[in-house]
Amino acid sequence: MSVWEITNLLTNTVALVGPSLQAQLDPDLSESFWEQFDNKTPGQPLHWKTRPELTVLPKEGRKKLPPRADVSPFTATGLVLNEKVHKAVGDVLGQFGQLLEIHVDGKTEYYYNVTNVVACLDRERSEFDGPYVEVPVFQEQLVPTAPSIFVEPAIHGRIFVNEAAKSVLDERIAANKISGLDFKPWDSSSDKKVA
Repeated sequence: MSVWEITNLLTNTVALVGPSLQAQLDPDLSESFWEQFDNKTPGQPLHWKTRPELTVLPKEGRKKLPPRADVSPFTATGLVLNEKVHKAVGDVLGQFGQLLEIHVDGKTEYYYNVTNVVACLDRERSEFDGPYVEVPVFQEQLVPTAPSIFVEPAIHGRIFVNEAAKSVLDERIAANKISGLDFKPWDSSSDKKVA
């Protein structure tokens, strides 16, 4: 069973979202902003008293904001989705995590927090940089065969899908022309790692 990491191939060409300028400049506000999205234990649900406020961030050296993707680059562990993505794939995503409302420059969007945990990393064949997994290899027999979106507890900040979930998502991404929801393949069965 193949495994893919959810990624965004447009990161360098589209606008990122993040904390307000005030939160960026104030260390206390910045810390409290990022704590809202911090899952100290992978797969845990998030609980907010108020919706987080995000803003579209300017690109250094550019006067005009670049366009936004439907899934915006964001440095927290989840995904920031617009309403188009929520309508097109929210039912699939919701089976494996939370779709939490956030505000991005006053508009309602969604933060996707994956709560489905699948421990399937092959530690002997994966490549590490200190404690961090640089090149994951997965144990095929531990990867679900039914559609699954998951986090691996040994790999912080990355979201994975199996072959069945990728097929469903690929079809919906193409039908709805969704930008910013891409997949990077990782090996799960042979000695050869997929780059």
